[in-house]
Amino acid sequence: MATTTQTQSPATVQPHGPAADSRMPAAAEDTYDPQGVAVAAGAHFAHDMYPSFIGPLVPVIQEKLGISLALASLIIPAQQLPSVFQPVIGMVADRTSRRWFVVLSPATAAVSLSSVGLAPNFAVVLILLLISGLSSATFHAPAVALVGEFGGNRMGRAMSIFMAGGELSRTLGPIIITAAIAMFTLEGSFVVMVFGIVASVILYFTLDTKATDAKRMATASVPIKPILRARRRPITALLAYSVITGIATTPLHFFLVELLTEKGRSEWYGGFALSTVFAAGVVGGLIGGSLSDRIGRQKMLLLFTSATPPMLYLFLWLENGGLPVFAVLALAGAITMAPRSVVLAQGAELLPEARGPMAGLLLALGFVSMSIAALVF
Repeated sequence: MATTTQTQSPATVQPHGPAADSRMPAAAEDTYDPQGVAVAAGAHFAHDMYPSFIGPLVPVIQEKLGISLALASLIIPAQQLPSVFQPVIGMVADRTSRRWFVVLSPATAAVSLSSVGLAPNFAVVLILLLISGLSSATFHAPAVALVGEFGGNRMGRAMSIFMAGGELSRTLGPIIITAAIAMFTLEGSFVVMVFGIVASVILYFTLDTKATDAKRMATASVPIKPILRARRRPITALLAYSVITGIATTPLHFFLVELLTEKGRSEWYGGFALSTVFAAGVVGGLIGGSLSDRIGRQKMLLLFTSATPPMLYLFLWLENGGLPVFAVLALAGAITMAPRSVVLAQGAELLPEARGPMAGLLLALGFVSMSIAALVF
């Protein structure tokens, strides 16, 4: 259970050092909303299933269009580039309503990414990916901010469930698109867009933000600059952590299928390997987020950071095309994916006065760092 701290004015809040791991009073006083968290996690599942297609699509798009891997790697920054607008989108959503941002995004992602196989040239592929990236930007910052309000005094648990929805979709997504390509060909795989469209319709009827919107509008506006100055040290550290972990984990998440197919493994083997990473990430995120409510965010982040490099190197050393090595891959996936929910929970607690922009900034830096890492890799 999260602990509470005494209420301080923005000018005197100094949550660095040991206090950086404390719970902000605005979050601790709220009530946990399991239904809201569940709906947000479902929306995350519906939306993020489509960006998870990118890993399996890289080699088949490369083959269809006859382009180099270096050129094909532009797929990733094209999809991530619109994420730089997430802080602005989060600010707009905070001042209006987050509902429509969350409701419309799954359908937009579904139509754009499911149509990649129909693209006649690489320029059209990039345009479709930019559209899907804009959908991702309009979804994540408002959705994370909503979960911050739904989570109340169980922020770590709420964020871990929300992130589990995304990780579960990335577990199933590579298998779904691989199966769709096998059954309907690359050009016919557009049929999978139906899932995202249906999800947006369901969200229209189930996502209720009236209470959170009313509460936010009734809250007196707080000057952000003094708060940012007072909390600049922990916020800067958290942003830096997000960037570094994004760079470190990009190759595993985006090029694992390419690595394995170049080593002679089948596309099914590669897709199953990638799904294993994200399936393990679901478990790792749930455990890590829930434990961070009890033992602290900083301790969990330190544990995950220390364990990530050895596990990744161990997998690369052992990989031989056999199924037993998947146990190591699963552990590596759990460790590399787990920090996400903890980082988002810590961000929501560090800046509860502006959860949307804070979530947008964390996500934008993470996505940008992944794009740069993909090009360098």
